[in-house]
Amino acid sequence: MNTTITTPEQNLAAPSVTIAPRNPAKGVILYVVTLTDQKTVRTYPCRSLETAEQLAHRFIRGIIKSAAPAPAQ
Repeated sequence: MNTTITTPEQNLAAPSVTIAPRNPAKGVILYVVTLTDQKTVRTYPCRSLETAEQLAHRFIRGIIKSAAPAPAQ
């Protein structure tokens, strides 16, 4: 589920991650990871669920790191 925050200046979509199984041939399962942020939507094919989860974790860590305020000095 994607949440949209509406302000008078612009619409801001919350970042989201979707992992979906795909079955291109009998007995073969691939996973497609869709990463959505405020500017882009990207999809990446993965051969295993573990790889898909690692990709999702890296994306989430990047979003959290960029949203964290700088430490006060």
